[in-house]
Amino acid sequence: MNEVRTDEEQVEALKTWWKENGKSLVIMIVVALVAVYGFKAWQQQAIDTSEKASAMYQQLIDVVVPTAGANSSENVATSKHLAETLRQEYGDSQYAKFSALLMAKVAVNAGDFDKAEEELDWLLSVAEKPMLISIVSIRKAQILAEQDKFSEALALLKNVSIEALKVQSMELEGDIYLAQGDKSKARSAYEKAIAINSASTPILSMKLNDLTTEEG
Repeated sequence: MNEVRTDEEQVEALKTWWKENGKSLVIMIVVALVAVYGFKAWQQQAIDTSEKASAMYQQLIDVVVPTAGANSSENVATSKHLAETLRQEYGDSQYAKFSALLMAKVAVNAGDFDKAEEELDWLLSVAEKPMLISIVSIRKAQILAEQDKFSEALALLKNVSIEALKVQSMELEGDIYLAQGDKSKARSAYEKAIAINSASTPILSMKLNDLTTEEG
């Protein structure tokens, strides 16, 4: 009898607990399920978005590097449309950033420096990682130097923080100083570039040697 009574007491205790806590338990389970399936849905959406952006970027590359006999004017219009769509619909993706770099290069090749700067300025406004900031800063500095905007270019090169890009940055700095006629600062920049990486390009060593010969 004691065992039966104990079982009955346990059942009653369970009923009482369920009555007091059952609703909150159900809510917790529902919330947990919603969180799990919500995360999976978000994850799948992120994958789908990335795949769409990737496919669009590949289309952009195919247009920018056309096959023989392609209509160049149509390709230009299509590339602008694809790049703009990537920026508008997938602006947070890496593909939108890659497309801006690509379109900036296309603009430079076409001699449209204003358009190239526009693309790079957008990149600088959204870039968060030091690597991208450094790359874009060097590319824009090159464009500014081509237009004899030397002070702006030198100021921009201060944003280069990635050690692997320091050689390129210092070489460009030397080129800018040389274009300004400041051989002393040009020499210093070239020497710093070589000091960073002793296996620098032969062209950089040649620039320094030529400068040394002129000064000698």
